[in-house]
Amino acid sequence: MLDDFDRELEKRDLRFARYADDCNIYVKSEKAGQRVMESAVRFLTKKLKLKVNHQKSAVDNPWNRKFLGFTFAKGKGPNRIVVHESRVKRLKGKIKDITRKMRGSNLTDSIRKDLTPVIRGWVNYFGLAGRRSIFGELDGWIRRRIRDILWRQWKKPRTRYKRLIALGLTERMAKQTAYSGKGAWRMARTYGMHKAISNGVIEAMGYIPMKKIVEARSQ
Repeated sequence: MLDDFDRELEKRDLRFARYADDCNIYVKSEKAGQRVMESAVRFLTKKLKLKVNHQKSAVDNPWNRKFLGFTFAKGKGPNRIVVHESRVKRLKGKIKDITRKMRGSNLTDSIRKDLTPVIRGWVNYFGLAGRRSIFGELDGWIRRRIRDILWRQWKKPRTRYKRLIALGLTERMAKQTAYSGKGAWRMARTYGMHKAISNGVIEAMGYIPMKKIVEARSQ
């Protein structure tokens, strides 16, 4: 039935994007937006006998709206399509749930079996975003979660000291790091933990950076 709506918009030479019952129509001014909104609602309700959700419908700037998890950034240029912040927040919530369960398990196995499929699925969907800095930012946040888990798994300062020495830290740095009174999340950002658990070490554990997945897709 909404195919009739598509044809109506095409007949009017309007630019639009629709998926199922979610539709965005793009015009050049607020005045044009109000006019198109009224005529679109009239067509849907009178012609197609459909209900319109007025709470979710609005005339607004594209960067204030969300469509299928994407939005537009302000400005001009080809890189304006970005991932909406709500979808980034949702992903972080999911990864938090996954990483909490990793604390008592084999970290390498959990990264490969539980974390990687979620990351790949998310990147496969949102990889077309024009601004790709979000993938690097998320990589950094996820690596911090992994360092946090390792710190918790080591539990005692003596165990942490031995692990850090084995990972190449000097005795002095290993001692300063292992016997710190900071919490796990703060320790995950310290120089000692970054040097011992480098990005390369985390990749060797099975973590595939989002940034690399996106770059591979674009080749």
